[in-house]
Amino acid sequence: MLTLDQIRKLIIASALALTYSFAAQATVGQPGTLDPFWATGSPLGPGKVVTPVGNGSDAAAAVIVQPDGKVLLGGTCTGASYFDFCVVRYDSLGVLDPTFGNGGKVITAVGNLDDFATAMALQPDGKFLLVGHCQTTATYHAFCAVRYNGNGTLDTANFGSGTGKVITPVGPEPPAGNMTDIANTVVLQPDGKILVAGGCTNGATLFCVVRYNNNGTLDATFGGSDPGKVFTAPVGGVTNIATTMSLQIDGKVLVAGYCFGPAIYGFCAVRYNVAGTLDQSFNGTGKVFVTVGADSAYVRVIALQPDGRMVLAGDCRGASNTQDFCVVRYNSDGSLDGSFGPSSTVITPVGSLTDFAHAMALQPDGKLLVAGECDTGLFLNFCLVRYHGNGALDTSFGGTGKVITAVGNGNANGRALALQPDGKIVLAGYCESASSGDFCAVRYDGGPFGYQNCKLDIDGDGRVLATTDMLIGTRIALGITGNAVIGGITFSTNATRNTWPLIRDYLVTQCGLSLVQ
Repeated sequence: MLTLDQIRKLIIASALALTYSFAAQATVGQPGTLDPFWATGSPLGPGKVVTPVGNGSDAAAAVIVQPDGKVLLGGTCTGASYFDFCVVRYDSLGVLDPTFGNGGKVITAVGNLDDFATAMALQPDGKFLLVGHCQTTATYHAFCAVRYNGNGTLDTANFGSGTGKVITPVGPEPPAGNMTDIANTVVLQPDGKILVAGGCTNGATLFCVVRYNNNGTLDATFGGSDPGKVFTAPVGGVTNIATTMSLQIDGKVLVAGYCFGPAIYGFCAVRYNVAGTLDQSFNGTGKVFVTVGADSAYVRVIALQPDGRMVLAGDCRGASNTQDFCVVRYNSDGSLDGSFGPSSTVITPVGSLTDFAHAMALQPDGKLLVAGECDTGLFLNFCLVRYHGNGALDTSFGGTGKVITAVGNGNANGRALALQPDGKIVLAGYCESASSGDFCAVRYDGGPFGYQNCKLDIDGDGRVLATTDMLIGTRIALGITGNAVIGGITFSTNATRNTWPLIRDYLVTQCGLSLVQ
């Protein structure tokens, strides 16, 4: 049913400023409930998808919602002989996209042995990167990246010297050391350069950041004696693992993770200048470290607010020996933000014992989503928490600010989070089936927070006409669905949306309408 607010977004946006009184057809669900219009044919029930990808255990680690509403999941699966990079794409309805790869799936062997994908990034041209670490020998892992075209084929023409793949030893290679480089996060710069960060082990474990040119070659303007690479010991202890990264509007790079302090692990972050040097204006040293909770704490993800403040989220030891969601906010200079929660920190028990936060998203309205997996006594389940901008729980979300969702028939681990323009929330990861683990994703209603890209030019030809756009809107308001919505309509040659699936995708993803087929 179309609510009055949705009608206003769809109709009043026109230059004609027409007002319609439409019959109800679709409603936005209560925030935190499963989306009943997504994956309606799923064996797990509406709102959930499960997809076996490889020959054994599969786990999604990243999710992207494309501008057309299609959903990409990237991660690791069992290939012919080893673990490989894997990608799955669903259409906007939660169905495997047959135009992508082999029936909606792509499996890519990268190194000689096991490959583990950890992060993904979408380019403006529709190509996308999947990064992680690849085992090149029995004792050595290196950073690796693969770039795909929009249809799932490797970008052999423009990336990785004709292969579409790049493998980068970051620390000393054997026999100089038993070295392991673990890439955990990727960010695209506006100029097309690619930042990848993680941990590099050679005696001690350091923050490592690598910058590539758009074609996959190392960027010689980044770093010092080892061009293209930067190494940093944020605390100076033996273990410093970078897990997440964000790019400021001025080009400075924020990298965060967990570091071993004097006695326990704590949240830590580093800010680099554009060239890779430490930004001394950030906490005076370029580095910050804070202990959170009663014991060790582990940063998993970062979010950068429009005002320059940064939020770090992960998990930490709470009361009664539990592991809880933990969120800390800093000011832009690296000082703790006292306006967020009690003393800049929020600790949230979600399940019954063990909660691990892996993903975070900042809504346009300033609310904050943190997701992961939570122990409910029998299995781990997907879980999602929403906070107000001051760190207080948003009780309009799930009634308590917290939502726990069983996915599959065993453990389910939520690892990646994406927001749609209509406010819907996609949480993806791993869930257990009868014999192995599979890619899984859940879509929730999040409530609308504005649809800046929604225009009455429904067919995308640059004009608003009574014979096309107005007629389509009127038919939808009268309860007409499917191909009948566009029956008898003649579209101009400039129309970019001239089929019902394309029009439906636009109305769902850009205008916030929950339409039946």
